[in-house]
Formats: sequence, structure tokens, C-alpha cells
Amino acid sequence: MAGEQLLAGRYELVRLVGRGGMGEVWEARDRVIQRSVAVKLLPYGQGDDASGADLFFREARTAGALQHPGVVTVHDLGRDAASGSLFLVMELLHGRDLATVLQQGGVPPVAVAVDWVAQVAAALAAAHDAGVVHRDLKPANLMLTVDGRLVILDFGIARFVEATHKSSRVMGTLAYMPPERFQGQPGDSRSDLYSLGCVLYELLTGQVPFRAPGAAAMMNAHMGKAPTRPGATRAGVPAALDDLVLALLAKAPQDRPATAREVEQRLRALTARRPEHAGPDRTTDVPTDPPTPTILAPPPGTGPHLPNRRRFLRLGVGAGFAAAAGIGISAALSKTGARWPVHYGTVFGEPMVTGGVVYVGDGNGVLHAIDAKSGDRKWASQIGNSLVSRPSFAAGKLYVAGTDGRLYVVDAATGATQWTYATGGAIYTSTPAVDKGVVYVGSRDRRLHAIDAMSGAKKWTYLVPGSIDPSTPAVVNDVVVITGGMPGTGVHAVDVTSGSARWVYRTDEWQQIDAAPAAVDGVVYVGDGEGRFLAIDVAGGTKKWDISVGEGVLFDSATVADGAAYAYGNNGNLYAVNLATHAVSWTASVDSSTAQSFTPAVARGMVYGGGRDKLYAVDAVTGMKKWTFSGDEKSRFTSPVVDDGVVYVGGGGDHHLYALDASTGKELT
Repeated sequence: MAGEQLLAGRYELVRLVGRGGMGEVWEARDRVIQRSVAVKLLPYGQGDDASGADLFFREARTAGALQHPGVVTVHDLGRDAASGSLFLVMELLHGRDLATVLQQGGVPPVAVAVDWVAQVAAALAAAHDAGVVHRDLKPANLMLTVDGRLVILDFGIARFVEATHKSSRVMGTLAYMPPERFQGQPGDSRSDLYSLGCVLYELLTGQVPFRAPGAAAMMNAHMGKAPTRPGATRAGVPAALDDLVLALLAKAPQDRPATAREVEQRLRALTARRPEHAGPDRTTDVPTDPPTPTILAPPPGTGPHLPNRRRFLRLGVGAGFAAAAGIGISAALSKTGARWPVHYGTVFGEPMVTGGVVYVGDGNGVLHAIDAKSGDRKWASQIGNSLVSRPSFAAGKLYVAGTDGRLYVVDAATGATQWTYATGGAIYTSTPAVDKGVVYVGSRDRRLHAIDAMSGAKKWTYLVPGSIDPSTPAVVNDVVVITGGMPGTGVHAVDVTSGSARWVYRTDEWQQIDAAPAAVDGVVYVGDGEGRFLAIDVAGGTKKWDISVGEGVLFDSATVADGAAYAYGNNGNLYAVNLATHAVSWTASVDSSTAQSFTPAVARGMVYGGGRDKLYAVDAVTGMKKWTFSGDEKSRFTSPVVDDGVVYVGGGGDHHLYALDASTGKELT
């Protein structure tokens, strides 16, 4: 395509992203819809047999009909009249393929590898149910996006390339190819499972199951050599996971798991199994070793040392959360003239309300402005990929963080984007803080960013060593206070002018502060992962006092109001801490199965919060529950916000935004 920058009269080729045996991939601009897309050009010429093009269209249409967050979305396909090139137009994904992740960051933690492969298995299950087999599954065809989603690339392409390749009928990548393919068999869904086993083996050990000096030796190894158990290479791999890998790598297809869905279920069972009696040397479940910061956007794990696990769970953000990039507003806005509850998007983030308007983002990257009384939509603006954290408001502007790693500044009256700032890492839970004309936000490039609020120009960045998901920052007394969300990262106070550290409050190597700090009257309040609630002096970074509520309790972000701090623990309790006496005033217990990550809202002597599918109102003085609001089984409530006697809360998994009477818990109509 050298010298040809416009494909099919519509797609403007911007830059070459990659080239391989299955063609070239370009970043392009769709001139009709005015969006960025990915274009794949297939190795095909004007003189080739027309039956090859027919096969391409047939395979591509079948693959393009798949609708699953773990399968790349196909927007268009065709053949360029000028060059004869066959092409696919797909969503433009931002992230790295797993081959690059392994090369740059090494093997991920076992729990993270299990979660990634479970995501892939879920996508394969959907494809296999539709009769589509991939035939070339490998790390290079698995994209880890900035929002933690694993997406399978190149469905339907392998069969086309195999059928039209002139030199060999055996196509694919030898290191991941099932034995039956070497024997000339076409393979079925269980062939994909063998390749998936090879991928899982590499994620666990850093190497493919078989290493051989040449193609013939590699083929012989796949057909006749028994693989070594991953646990023999890497300590801490549970026996059940070893067994699953070896089952996936069985020589005969009938000896492998029957379906991809079975594989997903077995993997999910591994992360769900957490026996209370099991100690640090347990081998019955997936270990919770801490992820290395070089792994991009690891998904939620199962143990206390995986970053922001509870924050993901509060929105139901497990495998394959984020919606595909490039979905238009028409797809996201499903209801007009609404009344409460409203359902305008796919997965709501945390709402923010000001001036009688509720602002909330959804999983399609649409920011909604909703009339706080009626639920009517005022405007909606497509600004990113997916929006999870709460917007901030200052001087008529909204500051919105996206999981695509960008900070968006939007006119609150019209929804028009004024400028964007690329942080270099996904932003899930860090709500931007605006103070004295500067915006502060943390992202998964392990940095705190300071940005001019008017122009979007970078002022400075501060590296939070050892972190992976810096918290929402708190600005007080000319310092920005932030935590890193990982064991040992501690609490950092950064000078607002220079971006240098004023002080760092260190924690033990395995002590985790997962919460955003609350800063009031020169004191920082934050809970850690050992059941301690801390008060730290802003001026010097020294501990003023701490209290303990129980070993192993991991606090979430606190809200300070009327001389007390209110914070949830991962044991399902809401704690009220008296800031004058440094003692727990009361503890309100909620069902542990519903407890999630929450920052409680406090208004008019009431504390609002809860988790999962229940929202509670608790008396701020006594801790007595006043009312409970229950969602459906799909609800994953966000942290609430209270304004003018109304509680607004996102439903997460059920896609709703609710408005409740703050006194009674009854829904507004």
C-alpha cells in the first residue's frame, strides 16, 4: 500500500501498526463516521483465484457476526478496487498483545494469568457456540487493552490464509499448534483448546511447552513428547492448575476438556476457592503473589495483594468488562424522555451531581448529563472508551478520567470536549482533583499527573514507586497526597509547585493501603490492610495516632464529616471513628456477601453506602440502619452521592442509575 493512503475511498491509512504472515495492520481514519479504526490488509492480489476472495468474505462475515467483549469488533470488510487488496475494518484497540507483555514484563502473577486465560476461554466459548474456530491462537493474537480486557484477534483469517497459501496447507504458529493439525486434520474447537493450553503454559512459565531446534523437531514434540508440568518450573502453581494445563495439552482431542466453557469454569473455580484454613504454603488454590508493575492493566485477582480488587468488583468489572471502543452514541443511548431509574448506557461509573444535574459515565465512553429531578437526558457526549471514575466539576467544566488513559475536560453546559491529556496508563478509580487551576490525577503508568486546568498542558509528573493504580489524590496545605494501592507503597505527599516529594509515609513490605486518603484540617486519614486506621500529619508525614479494628481488615476510602471518619472494611462492616477520642464509635454490619468497595456518602446525619446489590442508610450517630434498598441480582452498586435529599447511585451490572429518597430509600418516579 506504499503511496496509497485512501482505501476503498473511505479509510485514510494513518500509520502502519504491524506486519506479519496474516497481512498488515494499519491505524486508519474512517472519513464517513469520523472515527479511528484498525484496518487489516490481507495478502491477496488481482490475479488470485476469485474463490479465495469468496472464502475470505464468508469467513470474515461469520467471524464479524460474533458479539462478545472478548472478540474484536468488525465494522466493515471489502476489496479495494484499485489494488485488489482484501481488508477488514475493526475497532482500534489500545494496549499490547500478550507476546509483547511477556517480552517486556515477564510472566504475570499466577492469579493474573488464570484470569486472563479465563477471559480468553469465555470468548472462545461464544465463538465455538457460533461454529467459529480460530485455528491460530497464540499470545500475539491476544490483545490486553488498557482497560484490562483480553480480546482475541484474527478470527476467521487463519482458514482463509491456509486455503490460499501457495507453499503449504499447514498454517499457523508451530509452538502453539495442536498435534492433529500436523497430521493433516482440519481441527475443531478442541484444537483451539490445545493452543489455549500452550498460551497458559507460557504465561505460567515464561516458555512454550516444547522447545525444539527446527520445524520437524517441533512437530515431533507436539505429537509424541509429554509436556513438563508448569509447577515443576515455577513454584506456587496449584496442582489443579497443573492438571488443567496437561489436560488441555492432551495429544488426542477427545482427551481434552470438552468445551471452552468448561475451561473457563475450571479456571474461575481456582480463583474462587479460598479455604480459610489454607496457609501461605497452600497449593489448593491460586496464590496471590503481587503483580509486577510492568504488567499492563492486570485484571482483578483473588487475594489481598492484587491491586484494587474490591474497586473492580464494585462495578462488576471482572473478565471482559470494558465495552468496545468506537461504539457510537446511538448504540449507547437506549432510552429518551426517561424517568427514574434511568438506563442510558452499558455500565455506569460513579455519579456526580451539581447544579441540579447528574453527570455519569458509562462503559461505552459516553458521558451523560441527566436532570436530577426527572431523569430526563440533557445531553450525552462520546468522549472515550469507558468511564468508571467519578467526574469532577470546577468553573463550569467537568474533568473526566477514562480507562483509555486520557483526562477529558468537557463543557458542563454542552458536553463539548475542550481538551484531552494522555497520561500513559489506564485510569479506573482515580477521580481528578482540581485545585487552584491545576488538575491532579493518578493513572496506571504509576504516576501522579499535574495538568494546567485551562490549557491541558503538563506541569509535572510524580512517580509513585511500586504502585500500579494510584488513588484519587487529596490536595491540602499545598501538597497532594496519594496512595499507590500496592503493598509497601505507602502514602506520598507531593509539593504542588515542584512535583517533588515532601514526605513518604512508609508501610511494611506486605502492608497494603488500598484506599484514597482523606485530608481535613492538616491531617490525612487512611486505612491500611492490617485493620489499622491512621491519622498522619500533613506537615511532616508523621503518624499522629492509629487504631486497630481487627487483623486483616482492608479499609476502603474514608469520608470525614462532623468530627468522624466513616470507612468500609472488606469484612462487610462500616466503621465510624471518632477523630477526637481516636476510638471506634460504632460498627454497622452488612451481609458479607454484599460488601464491596465503597466510599460512603454522609449528609444530614446519615451515612449512605453498602455494596453489591444492597444500599444502606445508617444513622451517623448511633450506627442504626434506617433503610435498605435492594437491587436485582445483576446490580453492582457504585459509591453513592447525595444532593438535595436524594441519593444517586449507579447500578453497574444492571446498567441503571437510581435516584432514591434519602429519608426513606424509596425510588423516585
